[in-house]
Order: sequence, then C-alpha cells, then structure tokens
Amino acid sequence: MKTIVKILVGILIAIAIGIGGFKLMQKIEHDQMVEIVKSEEAQEVFGRTIKNLDSLGLTESGVIKSYEVDFSSIQKNPMGGISVKIIVNDTDSLYIQNILYKDEQNRLRNSSGSPSIELRKRLETQQ
Repeated sequence: MKTIVKILVGILIAIAIGIGGFKLMQKIEHDQMVEIVKSEEAQEVFGRTIKNLDSLGLTESGVIKSYEVDFSSIQKNPMGGISVKIIVNDTDSLYIQNILYKDEQNRLRNSSGSPSIELRKRLETQQ
C-alpha cells in the first residue's frame, strides 16, 4: 500500500513540474514578444503602418493623432509572427490590428495593418 502511495505522489509531482515548466516557457515566450513590440524597430514599423493608412497621420491635421500599443493584446499568431493591437487617439473603438514578423534579412515587418471599422470610416471621410 505504501509503495502505491509513493508512486502516486511521484507521478503527481512529475505532472506538477511538467505543468510548471510549460507555464514558465509560455511566460518567457510572452516576455520576448513584449520586448520585440517595445523595440525601436517595432515603433518604426507602427509609424509606417499609420502613414500608409493616413498620410497625415501623427500630425494635428491627420485622423490618427497618437497611438498606444495595447500590451495585453500581444499574442503569438498561429500563422507566424506576433499579433498586436494599436489603440488610436486613446479611443478603444479606434484601433489597428497588426501582425509583426521577421523577414529573410531578420528585419521586423508588418504583414497586415487592419484598422477597426470605425477608424476605417473616419479615414474614408478624410479623403
């Protein structure tokens, strides 16, 4: 009977260590993605994305006057890269959904910059 209990305790400890290790790896991966999104290179990519959507972006006469990265939205994209949401003008309904990836030369790129419906409408009325 004691050997069965010891075996069960050993199995439970092994499972707990496995789950803890998996969670630790997820945390490390998320922290690495946050560092990439915080990088100067990522900020340049976000600036180019905004300029592509709004040629007057990040100026007083543009629709997009400011932006902020929603760090809680950062996640690994199933197709590769990092999905991140950029909130525009401190308004949650105005955002750009981005997917960052590294190209063949190991430079950070944006594979998509999809604005929210409300932001798209505002950009269309500006033109």
